[in-house]
Amino acid sequence: MADYKDIVGTAVRNNAGNLSSDQKDQIFYDSTNLDFKYQIEAVADSWRTVAPLNSGRASAVMGGTKSSSWVAGGEQPTGMYPSSFTVYMELWNGSTWTEVNDLTTPKTWSGSSRGVPNNTTGLVFAGYGPPNPTGPVSPATYRARCEEWNGSNWTEVGDVNTARGFVGGAGTSAEACLCFGGWNPPSAYALTELWNGSSWTETTDLNTARYGLQSFGSSTSALYMGTAPSTQATESWNGSTWTEVADTTNTDHNSGAGVTNTAGLVFGGMPEGHTERWNGTSWTETTDFNTARYSAAGAGASSTSGIVAGGSTPGSPNSIADVEEFAGSAPIGAWTTGGSLNTARYEMFGTGLQTAALGFGGSEPPQSTKTESYDGTSWTEVNDLNTARGAGGSAGTYTAALGFGGEGPPELAVTESWNGSNWTEVNDLNTARRLLGGAGASNTAALAFGGYTGTANTVNTENWDGSSWTEVNNLNTARNNLTGTGTNTAALALGGSPGPTPPTRSTAVEQWNGSSWTEVNDLNTGRTTFAANGTTTSALAYGGSTPAVSPNYLALTEEWNGASWVEVADLSTGRSGGGGAGADVDSGLYFGGSDGSTYQTGTEEWNGSSVTSKVLTD
Repeated sequence: MADYKDIVGTAVRNNAGNLSSDQKDQIFYDSTNLDFKYQIEAVADSWRTVAPLNSGRASAVMGGTKSSSWVAGGEQPTGMYPSSFTVYMELWNGSTWTEVNDLTTPKTWSGSSRGVPNNTTGLVFAGYGPPNPTGPVSPATYRARCEEWNGSNWTEVGDVNTARGFVGGAGTSAEACLCFGGWNPPSAYALTELWNGSSWTETTDLNTARYGLQSFGSSTSALYMGTAPSTQATESWNGSTWTEVADTTNTDHNSGAGVTNTAGLVFGGMPEGHTERWNGTSWTETTDFNTARYSAAGAGASSTSGIVAGGSTPGSPNSIADVEEFAGSAPIGAWTTGGSLNTARYEMFGTGLQTAALGFGGSEPPQSTKTESYDGTSWTEVNDLNTARGAGGSAGTYTAALGFGGEGPPELAVTESWNGSNWTEVNDLNTARRLLGGAGASNTAALAFGGYTGTANTVNTENWDGSSWTEVNNLNTARNNLTGTGTNTAALALGGSPGPTPPTRSTAVEQWNGSSWTEVNDLNTGRTTFAANGTTTSALAYGGSTPAVSPNYLALTEEWNGASWVEVADLSTGRSGGGGAGADVDSGLYFGGSDGSTYQTGTEEWNGSSVTSKVLTD
């Protein structure tokens, strides 16, 4: 703590209420409420859906971290038992799953070295499966077999001393692991075995015989929680003995994440998919999965980072491929009010950054030529477009922008280039259209795609090189009312309507690599007439309309991490047809549009990490 001599004379800001802008770590005096306060970044725990497994399965085992892990074995229920036991092995590199060499023996309900730091080493032991690799699914048997992963292959090593399934496992390497508890009818086990890299040795038993897969830690510092017959009890391992500690809040968890007995996560189970955090003394419930599941595989290195893969959903015996990542205390983004447009409009064009943007065209009605420039605080009217239009595509910055296509009416091919002070008509699109998507970083390099020609939706894509448009490879799906973000060599095409007419709304997302489009993970909510900003690895999508949600005019914001979309904080005002600008997920601008009753002048600014005020206390 600072002494008086250290702080005397220090200036403290005097403010009538909370600070109006984000100033992280700022200390100030709230003269209205007579409080000393400080600004702190708002954070929250969250699960984010990422790329799915190649093979859906339940009761698999897992090891590694959120960014580098493996999943092996499991079962693929078909609604009737016996199940199909799997040998499938997949590696996670933080963005994609890759199938590699399989286990030597199909198995489920095994234990594993959960705390290994990467996907290049691991141990799988015990479990349940066919009596031999080539044997039939039924009859199955409880196993003693142990297999070691070396980064490329599985090799059989020394068996556990007692065959059983539903065991707990812990270990931070393939050379030092624990196997504990388990089930082999008619008995539940308290047995603990220690692996030294070549053999298993029986050591101190659990206090309570039980079975399940809920555990994490190392061979010298582990935690085992829940499971039958004592569904909430937790035991802590110190390298020589098990000690009963605080119970979990919920029952029937499936997986854990952590490398010691002092900090970790436990998650999954029937029916809700709860998550709890362990601080070394007690459990605290935090945010649930996006997809409730049981019999899922899990891994992770701490109480703030984990991954869950596969499992089965409540009410269904079938296995899933869904994967989610946990981020503890992650920054919370927020929308705040910015300066208003001078003219309310719908189906606007937008380019630039949050602090330096251009908004132009749209419908007042009728179609508008008006152009406004934003400096981070207010909008200023500048020189108009040559051709009134709305519902077109755009690219560039507030000093070097391109507007193309749109509706006059009729459908337009007209392209105009902005040089920071004036618009100039340049060469037309090859295909006249409205409700198209656009992407590009300047007025000399842009991409136009999709839209409506007046008779049909189109997949047509065109590339602008600064002087002319060239037709390149088409979208995979024809649609209108879509939006785009990125550059002419790395872009996203988002949502829209496959038509032929609304109210159909698409969740489809396609990624452009400079030569072709590839379908990637969908938006969570299908929508049209919305805005987006960012890159192919870091983007925001916001606003729009859909008949599937009430109200139809969306405040919904979704964030893209290069692999999946997750819902983040809503706009203050749900609306469609606004213009958008911004560079990435940490900054964005949305302006104009319609809330279904009136055209809007409002502007909202996105901050990827919001700041909130806290009262300083003793």
